Amino acid sequence: MDCIVVAPSLVPGKPGDRVKTDRRDAARLAHFLRSGDLTEVYVPDEAVEAIRDLERARDDAKCAERVARHQLSKFLLRHDRHWDGTTWT
Repeated sequence: MDCIVVAPSLVPGKPGDRVKTDRRDAARLAHFLRSGDLTEVYVPDEAVEAIRDLERARDDAKCAERVARHQLSKFLLRHDRHWDGTTWT
């Protein structure tokens, strides 16, 4: 059995066609599948999803580091402490 995953936003439709019934949706999907108008969506496997999760965690950590640096620099500025060296290297 072939299985194709299609994003709902990629299903072609006319503007203003908002009537939603299962029978009408099934007929439209069958029509678009026969004509080749549906765009298949890639479903990532566990390894790809693990790498994406790692990237998100790294991005979150870098954002937290940036926020901490800004908070520290503003704290030092409020207390008239000045750093003469290069910034954060």
